[in-house]
Amino acid sequence: MRYIAITLIFFGVLVAPGLSAAASPEPRIKDIHGKAKGREARVSFTLRNAFSPEMVEALKSGIEISFKTVVRVQRVHRNWFDTTVGEITLSRSVRYDALSRLYRLNRGKEEELLPDIFGALSGMTQYEVVVPLDFEVERGKRYRARIRTHLDKVGLSEPLRSIFFFSSLWDVETDWEKGDISAP
Repeated sequence: MRYIAITLIFFGVLVAPGLSAAASPEPRIKDIHGKAKGREARVSFTLRNAFSPEMVEALKSGIEISFKTVVRVQRVHRNWFDTTVGEITLSRSVRYDALSRLYRLNRGKEEELLPDIFGALSGMTQYEVVVPLDFEVERGKRYRARIRTHLDKVGLSEPLRSIFFFSSLWDVETDWEKGDISAP
């Protein structure tokens, strides 16, 4: 009887994460748009389906969650390879501070204190960035932004990194998404 119970528990541990991960939608980058002028491009986009319910609960209990995002601006050439003219890597993290009862949203150099989880999640998923370009933008030419985001597991403590390595619930990684940038 004991062996049956151990087998059922083991089966539940292996199958349950797969079932809940299959039900949750994949994270995606949406609504990419922007403008390129001079030697910079302003790019806006939204990260969708990045936080599973388990991640939200972990955030509420004080675990820091970080994303790394790569934004590339490319000059689009017809019938030839696109040329990368600018690229940045962004880091964003959020952590609940139980003493102050505030969410600490870190956007690189600036930290913002937010009173509720909705503001914290919005700050982690809504982006408006400036990408420095290698040269002046040519008017009338086509430019495109390519963006990719993944969960940064480096900021997690060692026991959590080991656990999340085997958990598909914390596999937040988007494909490269692209959107046009206007060059008026």
